[in-house]
Amino acid sequence: MMLFHGGAFFTWLREIFEFRTLRNSGLRMQIIPVIDIRNGVAVRAVAGDRQKYCPLVTRLTDSTEPAEILRALQAEFSCNTCYVADLDGIERGQINRCTLAEMIRMGVSLMADAGVKTPDDVRQLTDIGVDRVIVSSESLVRIDLLHEYPQAAGTLDIVFSIDLKRGQLLAADAAWQGRSPMELVREVIGMGVRELIVLDLAAVGTSGGIPTLDVCRTIKQNWPEVRLISGGGVHSSDCLKAASATGIDGLLIASALHDGRLTLADLDASL
Repeated sequence: MMLFHGGAFFTWLREIFEFRTLRNSGLRMQIIPVIDIRNGVAVRAVAGDRQKYCPLVTRLTDSTEPAEILRALQAEFSCNTCYVADLDGIERGQINRCTLAEMIRMGVSLMADAGVKTPDDVRQLTDIGVDRVIVSSESLVRIDLLHEYPQAAGTLDIVFSIDLKRGQLLAADAAWQGRSPMELVREVIGMGVRELIVLDLAAVGTSGGIPTLDVCRTIKQNWPEVRLISGGGVHSSDCLKAASATGIDGLLIASALHDGRLTLADLDASL
């Protein structure tokens, strides 16, 4: 039996907390669960075909309420960050404010893509309590105005998402349609972006492997200071190892956590 004297117990608790925090904040690739929401319900994303998304079925809970699913993910995987795709915001500009607020009350840091098109959209999300707002190439109509978005310490205080479909850049900005993903990476980093997501929507929920790793490897080789997140198609511990080997800082995972193909033991063993 472990005995503690005086403040030793609280010191031990703090050390355990700090260790778990470090494991998930940069010393190892961070695992970031994903929840897609539509009309206040969590849905299962498959291949970016959003009209066919159905309510999420997960082994972790019988509920389809996003806050309850987040609670279950936190209990199972001790996650401290969650990526939320608000499909109503992305498709129609109607942010699920109440749903996001309920999720934030779970005490897990949210990074959210809600179809941001203006700096005011960013402020609306931060006012709700979203910790990291995602501005995506799929939604942003004027990439040349990115410098107008909130800044902190001389860099843009947003996460920029390079959205792809089957390797091709998805861009709402007509000036960027048909151009290469790496061109846009270079452009937004030059404008002050220091946190990037690279995500191929065609791979999401397919369990076909992560198709963005070559792009991620090139980004990390050229801009090692940029925090880089990817995902889509994760199906096994082999995917975790392959992603970690590229040097990315975070990996988005949804289906493999919900259907049990990846467990906490798998994550611990692979990272």
